[in-house]
Amino acid sequence: MKTTVYYHIIILIIIFSSTLYSQSDSWFLLPDGLGISNQLEYSYNIDNKIEIFENWLTLDYNKNIFNAGLRFEAFQPNDPDPSISRGKVRYADIAYKYFAVDIGDIEQGISITAGNFYELFGRGMILKSYEDRNIRIDNNLLGVKVKANYMGFLLSALTGSASNAVNERKDILHAADLSYNGLDFVKLGTTFASNKPDIENMARTTLASFRIQPSYWNFDGYAEYAFKSNKDIQSQVFNNDKWKIGEAFYGSLIFYYDMFSIVGEYKHYDNFAFTSNDGTIFYNTSPSLRKEYTYQLLNRHPSPLDQSNEDGFAVEVNYNISDETSLTTNYGVTKTLPTSSYFQRVNNISIPVSTQLQEFYFQATHNWNESFTTIVAFGYNEELSTNTKNITPILENKFYFDDINTIKVVLEHQQTENLTTSEKYYDDVIGIEYLRSPGFNVSLVTEIQTKEPEQGRIVRKLWSFIQFGYKLGNHSDLSLLIGSRQAGNICIGGICRFEPAFQGIELKLLTRL
Repeated sequence: MKTTVYYHIIILIIIFSSTLYSQSDSWFLLPDGLGISNQLEYSYNIDNKIEIFENWLTLDYNKNIFNAGLRFEAFQPNDPDPSISRGKVRYADIAYKYFAVDIGDIEQGISITAGNFYELFGRGMILKSYEDRNIRIDNNLLGVKVKANYMGFLLSALTGSASNAVNERKDILHAADLSYNGLDFVKLGTTFASNKPDIENMARTTLASFRIQPSYWNFDGYAEYAFKSNKDIQSQVFNNDKWKIGEAFYGSLIFYYDMFSIVGEYKHYDNFAFTSNDGTIFYNTSPSLRKEYTYQLLNRHPSPLDQSNEDGFAVEVNYNISDETSLTTNYGVTKTLPTSSYFQRVNNISIPVSTQLQEFYFQATHNWNESFTTIVAFGYNEELSTNTKNITPILENKFYFDDINTIKVVLEHQQTENLTTSEKYYDDVIGIEYLRSPGFNVSLVTEIQTKEPEQGRIVRKLWSFIQFGYKLGNHSDLSLLIGSRQAGNICIGGICRFEPAFQGIELKLLTRL
């Protein structure tokens, strides 16, 4: 009870202080070099009596060549899913802190960071250490990172450890990346990473890659090949006949000319997930080649990224017919790998190739005049994880009354067929939003799901919520949601977080000082 009261007091203090600060930006000035940000999320689900409190308070300070910072986190809990909460059921601590020194300049210098840090090499095929609070990903490393640049060369080297499912840092990760950017028409790079489990006599897993990024005329390209090795698996599975146990390739090519552009991507990920020994930490996140949508129902049946068993491509075409009309279309296919793959041989399985994801999306946008815009969209996808086929037409209209006031109306309809049970049902969503730029918005969203579990017996479920957004001065954004919403997924880059059905109140407050 004391802890709950403590968190409620924090909520009130932050809201009150943000409001006071927003009323007069000049009443208080932070010291030079100091930056403060705070993100608060609070929700109470009245159906199952679950209360969730999350707060991230970040302080950064820089002075001459020195930089330092910390992040204070408080959770109660941050998510009921143990794979996300990582043992932090009731938690308050300084979870992220660092100290850095930058010597030299952008063309010739060295940077040293000690403490917690994030890092991305290339497109993330070998290493992508990052935080995304929307999907509750935070695989920061605790250790030392060094960056040095000279004459177009950039060398990054690091040693660190990430938190596992019970918030313990055990495995040690070593990684290095060397890139050369001294040529106008091409960039080159190579990456190496190695993970040593905290278990005696267990072999380390090693990954390496080579990449090239050419640019010529109206073409921009990217290609990266990578391989994975582990002496234990090489010996036990392949009798030392193979020097690698997995491989990956990602390539993209962009062509743009005047009002037209086309993007083509290809991927091949064969037993290439780079994880900690217990499998709870993913060090890499390769490009997923999945379309990310802004509409609710198009995200209802996602296909999560599987870096060990994917082969596929995606093509997107954009064409601006005129200043008033633009078209976008996207098509992508992801399939599982054949029996000859490293993945199937390492796991001693024999499963035929199947389509993991097939998606098509089309969108047309037309500005009738300065006051009225229409967007027509159509989505089709088949995905293997829930074995469903989905057809989704969408209509969106925007009414601009002036430079400040706007009303947006979105109609979504989705026909779903469960390919396992042959069940068919449909969902309808209507969203009405009023925006008064830049300080206020309010939206009303209603969803109706219609099913027929037995012939002649129609079952309908209704979810509806109202959401308010308000900007407190120039530094704080407040969001308040009241009502209910359907269970669904939040997916970014192929990494998904499932949110159960919700009925209650949800408060979000972001402050930047």
